[in-house]
Amino acid sequence: MLVNIYKILGISSLILSMAFLSSSCQIQQAQAQLTASFTYSPASPVAGQAVQFTDTSTGSPTSWQWSFDDGAISTAQNPSHTYATAASYTVTLTVSNSSGSKSASRTVNVLPTATLTASFTYSPASPVVGQAVQFTDTSTGSPTSWQWSFDDGAISTAQNPSHSYVAAGPYTVTLTVSAGSNSNSTSRTITIMAEAAGYYIDTNNANASDSNPGTEVLPWKTITKANQILVAGDTVYIKAGTYTSYVAPRNSGTASNRITYRAYGSDTVTVQNASYGILLDGKSYITVQGINFYNLDQFMYLQNGSNHNIISYCKFDQGRNMGWNGSIIYGSSSYNWVHHCQFSKYGNLASSDYGSVLDIGSEESSTDISNYNLIENNTLFQGGHHVLGVFGKYNVIRNNYIHNEIWSSGHGYRNVYVNGYAANSGWNLFEGNRIGYAGPNTQAKNSSGISIDNTHNILRKNLLYYNDGAAISMSATSSYISDITYNHIYNNSFMHNGWDADNIPDVMTSAIGFAIYSGSWIIKYNAIKNNIYYDHYQVYGTYGGVSLNDQTFAGNWDGDTQGNPLYVNGASADPSNSSLPDLHLQAGSPCKDVGTYLTTITSATGSGTTFTVADAGYFMDGWGIEGVLGDEIQIVGTSQKARITKVNYQTNTITVDTSLSWTQNQGVALSYLGSGPDVGALEYGSSYPSDTFPAMRSLLLAQRNSLHH
Repeated sequence: MLVNIYKILGISSLILSMAFLSSSCQIQQAQAQLTASFTYSPASPVAGQAVQFTDTSTGSPTSWQWSFDDGAISTAQNPSHTYATAASYTVTLTVSNSSGSKSASRTVNVLPTATLTASFTYSPASPVVGQAVQFTDTSTGSPTSWQWSFDDGAISTAQNPSHSYVAAGPYTVTLTVSAGSNSNSTSRTITIMAEAAGYYIDTNNANASDSNPGTEVLPWKTITKANQILVAGDTVYIKAGTYTSYVAPRNSGTASNRITYRAYGSDTVTVQNASYGILLDGKSYITVQGINFYNLDQFMYLQNGSNHNIISYCKFDQGRNMGWNGSIIYGSSSYNWVHHCQFSKYGNLASSDYGSVLDIGSEESSTDISNYNLIENNTLFQGGHHVLGVFGKYNVIRNNYIHNEIWSSGHGYRNVYVNGYAANSGWNLFEGNRIGYAGPNTQAKNSSGISIDNTHNILRKNLLYYNDGAAISMSATSSYISDITYNHIYNNSFMHNGWDADNIPDVMTSAIGFAIYSGSWIIKYNAIKNNIYYDHYQVYGTYGGVSLNDQTFAGNWDGDTQGNPLYVNGASADPSNSSLPDLHLQAGSPCKDVGTYLTTITSATGSGTTFTVADAGYFMDGWGIEGVLGDEIQIVGTSQKARITKVNYQTNTITVDTSLSWTQNQGVALSYLGSGPDVGALEYGSSYPSDTFPAMRSLLLAQRNSLHH
């Protein structure tokens, strides 16, 4: 009837259609039912953490009434609420409009806040006046800020500061750690001893002679004299000048009485034009501190069972009559600590890729047991075949800056080379390093940031950028000596690797390249998780029958396909500036809190300090190296954290220092902030890894500050 009337009136069918559409919309709106619903985030909040509630109701509500089950209410559509104590809360949302009201309830389980406990260690155990004391934070509960008071008027906000005392006596050192509104403090008394009596070398003193008693007034002339005389407990102070004799002690120290060679105060001491800088041949418990070594045939040789030596705040630069190794720790030499040093310019790239700056172990030996060495906070650059070679086992390489840009005859090459026999290599930790700028070699082939060519290594929290070839290469030929298996590569940040213009496309013009060029070695069972990749020709390259299906991938972020990861400043590159590029995450990064777990708990649901996991190879317990703690882990989806004290890799059993509760198949990760682990090396809001990868200017300043007489 209505249609006939419209036809009679001559109204167009278009107007008629509009009338029906309008009528239909009104009917649908009237029929839409009011339904209350909401979501909340994070899924497992902790006490004191803001919980964001989001209304997802239908039916066009016009008012909202929230009850949070702790006495608090809200009329906002999408409120935020913080629970003060851990408990289960029934949150109710009531929505209303002109048709009536509806309610929905959900249970929110608020977990206890992780206990924040301040603790620290210091080294050496019995420091003397003027000696740098290294303080190391061992607090639990993921602190985000640190306040140190050294009881002499000095303070620091660094996580792991170094401090020197100018007077003997007891000092009460206090550390206060904070995380949000929570804080905790602890104090320890450190006793600074008067500087022990020592010997003196002063080549510029008119009265200096090796026939002298070696006092400050009547000093020795050469380091050779000290080598002959020093015994356990002795220290020799070397005054400013240029020396042509090198450190090669006749005797070893002991665990409680080391032999020490050190620059006097802030004096500049240089050893040059000699065959060696440091030669420790079967000698242990030797400390060498604050000396420059320049234009030498070999720099630092620790060989034939040289153990527990400390080389710190030294500079090794510019080879002279160069062999293969500028510096090396080998011949079953273990538990050596090399820190805050510079190693540079050793090798030859004129016609071949020859020489290395620093090696640990012997690549071609299956019996060299050079294990448990700690190489940290060093700057290493400009080598031939590679800058750093690691051929031993259970060594820790952390917080170093390593680069090998074009420097010799128009060439550079790879930065780090990891190889060796399965019996005595692999199982090393590479953590918190900056590895960049590997330049094209003499064959104009791409150069990798780090070549991993053996098994069971852990690579995590590293920054890998602007390498000519793959940031990480795994490759084998018939001449190599190991399968490439069971490596764990996780939570690293990659930026602009593999753009070798002479070789694109190639397996190694990638972030990670896998290649078998010849032979029967395999590349399988490697785990690659929670890494950020950005600005690469390709993320993964394969060659020679390597299958990505034989590796494990999870939680990685490809910024070229998934979206910009929002690094703070990934575009700036300068080998002379160790703070660039800045690969911290911006506040709006899509990589925050979206990482996955590393492995799962296979033990039956329960609690305790020991449990089994699917793969313990992601973690380490410190490996008995002084100053290296076991990993702090977290059960994903909870606030429970604990520090690993023992890992049994054969049974995949982990022992921790604090009792944990778990369900079978629950995920385990390194400790994190926020609702989940971040993807990439630098957890947003955390200071770990250290933000201070030392450039040489700051390194030398630290050296002078730590060596006051």
